[in-house]
Amino acid sequence: MPALKTSAARFLAGFAASAVLAPAICAAAQVKVNDEAPLDLQSPPGFTYTTGGANATLSVATAGFMACANIGEPGMTNINMVPQHGQWIFPAAVDVRGVGYGTGTLSIGRNPAGTIASSLTCRTAGAEGESFEPLSDGIFGGGFDSKRVEQFSNLVNWVPGEGFSWSNPDWSQVPSDPCTPSVDQPARANENVSCGAVSGVQLGANGTERGPTLWTYSDLVNFYYVVRIDARWGAVTGGIPDAGSVLPQQTRQPQTAYGTEYKVVEAYSRGVVGVGSGFLGDAGQWCLLEAPPPTLSASVCNGAPMSGPLNGPFVSGENGNFPIQVFAAPAGSPRVSFYMAFIRPIIGAPPPVNQPAVEVSVLIDPTVGSVGGDRFKGDDVAFGFIPATQGTTPGFPWMTGGQ
Repeated sequence: MPALKTSAARFLAGFAASAVLAPAICAAAQVKVNDEAPLDLQSPPGFTYTTGGANATLSVATAGFMACANIGEPGMTNINMVPQHGQWIFPAAVDVRGVGYGTGTLSIGRNPAGTIASSLTCRTAGAEGESFEPLSDGIFGGGFDSKRVEQFSNLVNWVPGEGFSWSNPDWSQVPSDPCTPSVDQPARANENVSCGAVSGVQLGANGTERGPTLWTYSDLVNFYYVVRIDARWGAVTGGIPDAGSVLPQQTRQPQTAYGTEYKVVEAYSRGVVGVGSGFLGDAGQWCLLEAPPPTLSASVCNGAPMSGPLNGPFVSGENGNFPIQVFAAPAGSPRVSFYMAFIRPIIGAPPPVNQPAVEVSVLIDPTVGSVGGDRFKGDDVAFGFIPATQGTTPGFPWMTGGQ
């Protein structure tokens, strides 16, 4: 039996009693990690706990999307947590602590004293990309809006000006820089500790602009997608809208009390074994860009300041790629802002136009998040869909006016 916190051992120990490597199944209604809103579980299987030798795996099958990673030094727990959603693949995470099960909810993260001692952090979205709690303090919006208006409001940390309507949004008016609000483009929620965000990109009348989804393209051989990533430490200074690109450093800096690390986590529709079923393959390429490319093609990463190969889901700060750290000066840069492009091979049939093919999330160090960092969480997850064809509008139904 692997090392477990006492709270986890009480209900998981019985699962492993029958046989080594024999999965134990429990059909919980929801799963909750740290301070994330509870996410419905698929039933069956709910979640499974499998042991083998000195290691164990907690597989959690969710009705929605859950991207997880470890930020900070993982503790001495040898339990892997593997989020699952249909034929998607998400990166596994470790350091599973503070596990409890009661009233239909599998809770992970906070210990009985109410503190988060684990490096495990996750971001969730509903089955249609819904943000259930866009603010980390649990404050909700009005509740009388349509799903379309509610979810667009949850997606962008911004107070629209007079005449703007999320029922028919003009994206050219939406601020492109989610972490640098200004007097003219005020934020819905002040993020004075730290801000992190991923943003969709689309082609507008005047070039690229912010959009509800990732910019995607398919040449029937490869699938290409672009996302914008922003992070900031401390309160906004200057209030200059879209203050320009700042690339992350390639080497990890020592952590201080006046800074934090974010992780970019990618997931995609892959299939059970990664070939022959599902949409995208595990291999490919990623690159960092200082500006959105004029077009998406096989040359999108040519001349990029940073790039590397893909072999499964991308997680920043791992496998020799770059970390995302923001610090108060002079320890480091208080802000990063850049674009990322991904190229993956197409290995099977694409999903329907109203189901995403890829997802990119940004996750904050859970210790900083628990004290007000990244207060607005609605812009922490972005999805990409197959490109539009004649007569189709890709996106979740609430994005396209269907709800």
